[in-house]
Amino acid sequence: MNQCTLQEFLIVTRVAVILHERLGTWAGQLRPRLQDRPVRWFETRSTTDLVQALTGLASPVVLIDLARNPLEGLSDLDRVVTLASRARVLVLDPEAHEGVSALARELGATHVISGFVPPPEVAQLIDRWILLASSPVESQGWSKRLATESPPDAESWLDMACEGPPSNPPA
Repeated sequence: MNQCTLQEFLIVTRVAVILHERLGTWAGQLRPRLQDRPVRWFETRSTTDLVQALTGLASPVVLIDLARNPLEGLSDLDRVVTLASRARVLVLDPEAHEGVSALARELGATHVISGFVPPPEVAQLIDRWILLASSPVESQGWSKRLATESPPDAESWLDMACEGPPSNPPA
């Protein structure tokens, strides 16, 4: 078995970052700030999407924006912790609902922020968790493979789609 350095390991390993929110606001804030990180982005809008994204992942990084529906968001937090017990989960409660922060921690949130939070702060925290989730110790659990060759942004996806299939398929 080949031994590799942490830097080499990070190059070929992608961390699943799941952004569970209704409007895509955090996706627009975090993708540009973390575009050079080894990340496979998942954006989920419903519980069904969230469960599908979590299936087979050992230690994803998850952001849950409670927005105006804390009950549903806390229920989704419970699902995340049940399906991926080693997930690092950031719960954002922009409305600062009373008691939600304590309940989210009790349900398994790694960190909870109530009220307004500047996007650079969230990006910094997610960036740190990406590094932690990439470490060889954390990734020794079973996890589905995330393609290392997948493009990091929408423009690259479109370029790849326009090129069509490779002319010489691998044997």
